[in-house]
Amino acid sequence: MTLLPDHQPFLTALLSKIEAQPGSLDHLFMDHICYRVETVEHYESLRDALLINNELLVEGIIGGRRISTFKLTTPLPYNHRQIPLLELPEPKAGSFYAEGFEHVEFVTDRPLPEFIEHLPSLLATSARDFDRKGLSKARNADLRVRLGAGLNVKFHERSLEEVIRREVGGIRH
Repeated sequence: MTLLPDHQPFLTALLSKIEAQPGSLDHLFMDHICYRVETVEHYESLRDALLINNELLVEGIIGGRRISTFKLTTPLPYNHRQIPLLELPEPKAGSFYAEGFEHVEFVTDRPLPEFIEHLPSLLATSARDFDRKGLSKARNADLRVRLGAGLNVKFHERSLEEVIRREVGGIRH
């Protein structure tokens, strides 16, 4: 995808910081990657460029700003993985975000409460790095692991595409 920089270095850095052993998260589906931009104007121009060859699953208001989620015509490859979705958030008013990839999300292989108990054996981080605020979300609760330097990983029970399709009733925008 030439609209975005190479995602491979980001994923390599992220996975090297989080996995206890290389490949310890290989059994989980990496359903999407998030790319942040610095300005509303860049959000709009990148969103419009992505619309040309990809499916916009939804553009919604979350946390007071627009977030677009695209199903990519050509999933982003990484090792044996194919990442099908790209999340593009508009910057929040008054907040600065450096442009670049910010996080990936994995679908768990069991309910989150069970997964959380199993997670420390998979990770090179400790439970103190777990942000549990998202566990109380009504829709697709998540667990975030903060890795520093702007790197984040989230784990949730359902794929983002499944959640979007349920919420919009199967209607494509």
